Amino acid sequence: MNKDNKTSKIFTPAVLAVFFMIFSGLFATSMHCLIRFATEENHPFEVAFFRTIFVLIIFLPVVAKNGFNSLKPYNIKLQTYRALVGSVAMLCMFYGLSITELAKATALMFTVPIFATILAIIFLKEIVGIRRWSAMFVGFTGALIVLRPDVQLGLGPLLILCGSLLWSSSVLMAKKLTQTDNTMTITFWQAAGLIPATFILATQVWEWPTMNQLFMFLLIAIAGTMTHWFLNEALKRAEISALLPLDYLRLIWSVSLGFIFFDELPHAGLWLGAALILGASTYIGIRQSKKRKEELNTNSNINI
Repeated sequence: MNKDNKTSKIFTPAVLAVFFMIFSGLFATSMHCLIRFATEENHPFEVAFFRTIFVLIIFLPVVAKNGFNSLKPYNIKLQTYRALVGSVAMLCMFYGLSITELAKATALMFTVPIFATILAIIFLKEIVGIRRWSAMFVGFTGALIVLRPDVQLGLGPLLILCGSLLWSSSVLMAKKLTQTDNTMTITFWQAAGLIPATFILATQVWEWPTMNQLFMFLLIAIAGTMTHWFLNEALKRAEISALLPLDYLRLIWSVSLGFIFFDELPHAGLWLGAALILGASTYIGIRQSKKRKEELNTNSNINI
């Protein structure tokens, strides 16, 4: 057996998917940590604006290689709606991250699949059984444990939850856009669409950044881009239902970085709450994956 065969047997698609998912979580947590650092000296709205600018700069090689026509959107109306919703979601997230413990913010971001399911019920008329309703109830119970509204609710956690709700609607729009536009186009116009809102708000709190601060903004953009790249590569190789449990590692990274850089120690209930949220999100992901397979099998039988 030659060396290439041994390597291919070790690094199977499933193994690579696990590694890619872990790296996606690491880059996501690093981005949140960098946002905390950046917002100590710059307003969150200004950080959000420059992060968007640098993401577009990262796209320049793609435009240079394939031409701008390769990023031409077909569903302009939906792209516009998604840009508006995404702008508010991003601003909520950035402001929330600037005043919320890393671990708590990460735990609350696990609610995105739960919110997405609720929005699918309302707007897409998706039928949900008692088991998924139960999972959503468990997830929101976990969110309440993390929030600890009996102790101190706080603006930051509420903004994170609001951002998660809005981001989940953005995810549903992105899913719809995949029927007409490719992933690169969707990602590019999401970033481009964020510029107007972030720029208008950034001008209200504007302070010219130093070179060190600009470098920090660039790192945030790179971390965000790598988060999505590794996530997409993981999803190409494995079912999302199999990868969702690995997302819990983000909480461990957040607790570690929060303790190292910001002297943050999460309360004991956060672990229980995060486990409930992630457990509910994982179950919802598994159910959606099964439903998608059943629909594909039904369609293939009809075609036959």
